[in-house]
Amino acid sequence: MFYYFCGHIHTDMNILISNGIILPMNATEGGELYFNGYLGIEGERIAFVSADSRKAEEFTVRHKDDCKLIDATGKIVMPGFINTHTHVAMALLRGISDDVPLMEWLQEHIWPIEGKMGYKEIFDGARLGILEMLLGGTTTFVDMYPYEEAVAEAAESAGIRAVVSPCPMDFRMEHFEEDWRAVRDRFSGSRLVSMMMGPHAIYTLSDKNLQRSITLARELGIGSHVHLAETETEVSDAFARYGMSPTAFFEKAGLFNTPTLAAHCVMVDDRDIEILATRNVSVAHNPQSNMKLASGIAPVKKMLDAGVNVCLGTDGASSNNDLDMWEEMRTASLLQKVATKDPCSIPAYTALKMATVNGAKAIGREGELGTLSPGAFADIQLVNIEKPHLYPHTNPVSELVYSTHASDVDTVIVNGRISVEGRRCMTMNEDDVCSSAQEHINRLLQK
Repeated sequence: MFYYFCGHIHTDMNILISNGIILPMNATEGGELYFNGYLGIEGERIAFVSADSRKAEEFTVRHKDDCKLIDATGKIVMPGFINTHTHVAMALLRGISDDVPLMEWLQEHIWPIEGKMGYKEIFDGARLGILEMLLGGTTTFVDMYPYEEAVAEAAESAGIRAVVSPCPMDFRMEHFEEDWRAVRDRFSGSRLVSMMMGPHAIYTLSDKNLQRSITLARELGIGSHVHLAETETEVSDAFARYGMSPTAFFEKAGLFNTPTLAAHCVMVDDRDIEILATRNVSVAHNPQSNMKLASGIAPVKKMLDAGVNVCLGTDGASSNNDLDMWEEMRTASLLQKVATKDPCSIPAYTALKMATVNGAKAIGREGELGTLSPGAFADIQLVNIEKPHLYPHTNPVSELVYSTHASDVDTVIVNGRISVEGRRCMTMNEDDVCSSAQEHINRLLQK
């Protein structure tokens, strides 16, 4: 049996998780949401999930010489979260600018300091964000940033699954061309890293550069990850310039001809929602970032009712200010109840699906991620429910969505490897990651 150590992957291992409350996230309507049972992992994938102890005994016999046993008594075993919209290296910029509108925040605070960040700063910033996500049960994240090669390197070395989106913007197209090629060349055979195109937004891309991104996505056979309809200003500017909404503009431009993940979608009307549903565009809902920047409340209930696949993201840690999917899940549910004045809006299990199953669908990995099913990748978190704020135990789904904290995550497994055990990250030195980030931001702020 071997582990990740200092970011390097060693040989395959087998794991048996026993005596846990299993939340597989694959229940059909009226089916069993959770049960006490066992889960076996062979290599990268889940071998079995069962309430039958005989399955566990057979697994133990089959792997008697190479099986790690994890006693999950007092824990919920569930899929790792899929954070579908991040700028993970912005963890380095946490707290440098708060309490200002989006465009002022970007133009006067974020873009100037990002212009001073190079490969090393982004690599170490990404490691800081990845450390936070792993300790909170996130096993996959979808990123968009310059130097996505650095983010991909940080993800692979830390043992987390990443979809990186090299980001074309009018003022850095040359760098974008270098970045997507570097990601393709270095990580095309990676077990953990894959790529999308990341056309930033309607307000940062000329028609020519947008078409360059669309063409690349089509030629490479990948999807696109875009900011869409985040603010009223974005929508009003699009109508003034193009005579249509950002959603309608991107459809006309051909962006939705390949799989698309659209972040925010706060300011979408019924026609926009119809386009998103018809074109199978997934929406990454970022409730806390939208609240902090006063962008508004996305009509998530309307989108779900129309058949849009809505998942969850945190956005960057300088507009949130954390990468905590537990908070995002709870906020998404509560915010829709307020917005719709309907306490039944976004029930707990729907919120859990948004953080797991729907996220997998958004990145084209439905059935492989976001679920505990035989054959799925072993991306799993174990949540310690032996905590005062989680007693008494009456409904595990309710406990997870409305009461659990990131600090309750005990163990995290990604691709069949243990990345967090006993709340200790096995793939990175936490002190080194944090001190490196502090050194970088001190130097950047001095500049």
